[in-house]
Amino acid sequence: VWISPEGAASLAMADGDGPRKITRTAFQPFAWTTESAQPDPANARCERLEGEGQLTHLAHFADVAAYRAWQEQRPRNADSESLRSLESQFLLQRAARLFSGLTLSHLRRVQVDIETGCGEPGGFSDASRAGDRVLAIGIGTALGPRLLELKAMTHEAERDLLEEFNRVLAEEDPDVIEGHNIFKFDLDYLRTRCRRFKVPCAWGRFGQEATWRPSRLRVAERQLDFPRYDLPGRTVFDTYLMVQLYDLAARELPSYGLKAVAQHLGLTKAEHDRTYLAPAAIQETFAHDRERFRAYLRDDLRETRALADLLLPGYVAQAKTFPMTLQDACLRGSAFKAEILLLEKYYLARRALPTPPPARPFEGGYTRGFVAGVFKKVLHFDVASLYPSLLLLIGRNPSGDSL
Repeated sequence: VWISPEGAASLAMADGDGPRKITRTAFQPFAWTTESAQPDPANARCERLEGEGQLTHLAHFADVAAYRAWQEQRPRNADSESLRSLESQFLLQRAARLFSGLTLSHLRRVQVDIETGCGEPGGFSDASRAGDRVLAIGIGTALGPRLLELKAMTHEAERDLLEEFNRVLAEEDPDVIEGHNIFKFDLDYLRTRCRRFKVPCAWGRFGQEATWRPSRLRVAERQLDFPRYDLPGRTVFDTYLMVQLYDLAARELPSYGLKAVAQHLGLTKAEHDRTYLAPAAIQETFAHDRERFRAYLRDDLRETRALADLLLPGYVAQAKTFPMTLQDACLRGSAFKAEILLLEKYYLARRALPTPPPARPFEGGYTRGFVAGVFKKVLHFDVASLYPSLLLLIGRNPSGDSL
């Protein structure tokens, strides 16, 4: 699903093995407000919600423009609540979910990996330098890899390569585009080169181009900054970010590079099972040993798909559970996912949103280690979701939560 700036909802519907069926329907953004913060009735339809709480009114706006204008006029305080993602608003309004009735095998997935050249011997390729260019774009598909290669070391040939990538992506029409460090390297590099040659980043559905913004993902004690790319009607699945979330519990991966992860997880059984190239040797190999270069690119695509096979299913299950896009399921935290389910229940019941309890310090669980040292034999066990289970068992809930 994608919501246009004008406010129409565009849907890509699975229709057997044929092309995705595109439909469009009306959409009205909404927000919860206090009685005093209601928008102008000329721009929104407001209703009083049942029950007591802080946000007692629900406003449905005439269009996205009216909604955005109202948001810009309001100070950031507690007199309103809304969901930033219009796609989440659309799904929540209808109690709908992405991929409903589909399994993972129904998703159209491709893997994207680019190889780039560098004009400085031993240096790292820089998309902003005129002479550092895209040498090849590998696209892994269900039928095998498609390798798009530079025909000559010229700007005209690179422009043709970028335009060919747009055509092939539209032809494959994927639901999910997978890549390792695809946000920070592949898509960012392609965007910079597309801008140089005035080629549109036509990677989305519904005739839409990609958009991007600086973003941040929290992984335990670390903050990962990256450029988030949003492709209308598609999901970008970055295995580099997702494998770091995967490793939170075990903390056993030696590094998060594709080759090291594939070796550690057994996706590549041994070193002789794949082709390795040093980054500084890629351009030279492209020029003088094209078959070895192609083998290296195909192996990158194969390992990326194998890693996504491991990591993607859990997030698809979340997208089928929560009213949010698959990309948000990957990049938003668990607290937001719990909250959006509660917001959906209150929205559908037309009940006032509860007043948040005041913040106060509280003590956590008491733990103590009675022995120090190395434990040779460990029986691992985990009490999953202990606090929610206890609350359900004893029938307790926050005092303001009327539902």
